[in-house]
Amino acid sequence: MPIVCVALLGVLWYYINGDYMTLQFKNEKFRILMIADTQEGRNVSSDTMKLIEASLDRAEPDMVVYSGDQIWGKNNFKGNRDEVSRVLRELTQPVVDRKIPFAICFGNHDRQVGLSNAEQFEIYKEIEGFIGESDEGIDGVGNHCFEIKDGEDVKFLLYTIDSHSNLKVGYDNVHKNQIEWYRNKRDEYEQKTGSVVPSVVIQHIPVCEVFDLMKRVRFTKRGAVRGFRTHEGEYFVLKKDRVNKDAFMKESPADPQVNSGEFSAMCEKGDVKGIYFGHDHNNSFNGEINGVDVGYTQGAGFNVYGPGKDRGTRVIDLFADGHIETYDMRYRDIVGNRVDNPVKYAIMQLCPTNTFDAVTRIVKAFVGIAAILVIILILMTFFK
Repeated sequence: MPIVCVALLGVLWYYINGDYMTLQFKNEKFRILMIADTQEGRNVSSDTMKLIEASLDRAEPDMVVYSGDQIWGKNNFKGNRDEVSRVLRELTQPVVDRKIPFAICFGNHDRQVGLSNAEQFEIYKEIEGFIGESDEGIDGVGNHCFEIKDGEDVKFLLYTIDSHSNLKVGYDNVHKNQIEWYRNKRDEYEQKTGSVVPSVVIQHIPVCEVFDLMKRVRFTKRGAVRGFRTHEGEYFVLKKDRVNKDAFMKESPADPQVNSGEFSAMCEKGDVKGIYFGHDHNNSFNGEINGVDVGYTQGAGFNVYGPGKDRGTRVIDLFADGHIETYDMRYRDIVGNRVDNPVKYAIMQLCPTNTFDAVTRIVKAFVGIAAILVIILILMTFFK
């Protein structure tokens, strides 16, 4: 009898402390919560944390993915591992408290704290519930293929991909050996199961094809956003018939400088059902491109620029029959209209989205001032 009791206690301990790490469908569904661009410094915003807490309580996900730019700022951390660890633990604590397994991607800002992505990955591995792995032999950190099962059967795959960082001009792309790694994984599972396994992809920087969900317009078009770098001088709005009804785009996608063929590879066999990314904090929309749902998740962080109280998170529901559904959750809807730091919030709403935006604003300001001076001179001449 005592032996049986000990065995039962062991099973119970495993269920409470270990089994929650297994990625399993529940009632034909598996739910991922994607949290993008918290981009926190040493003093994490309480509003960011309220958004994370409310998202977890509302969605009750089976897994969480932080999709890059969790932290940033050389002056914030100066390579101090203890401080980096403290902040990463604070950002993930709500997930740890709820015993939800989580993984991460890296963005273009994470490494700016003075610790490499590989060094930060080691910190994540010390946090309870972290299930991320970093496959060897390919570029980047945190590339991994997660199996999501129904019993013993693999029903879905989740790829987390390192989309790398800034170049001297613009942004890098997913590299050729990563694309081949994806193809090999896809084909390996097809051979094992007899058919391609439905998959979703989460990374930080968008695929170039996201512009298929937009149309070029004149700069006078209401709501038009100005492209830059690879789309210098062009203006865009969303194609309303191609995206979700409550979509918004308040800044131009900052896509890679070169299209490496990642999206094309993921369209080859119809296995990839969705590709989701963050990076551009002021965008939240999704729509189908060549049979793949492609979408932005807006920024979640309140210590950096963002879409006001439309900061949010994304729910990605995977179904055992192979289809997916997704929607975002916004601060104003799940937390409310009050923020703890209204002054800083107001300042962040005025911040430029990037260097190009800052220069554009300065030029516009000078043009505006010059126009006012010209009008004043004309009036002074007229009323002499």
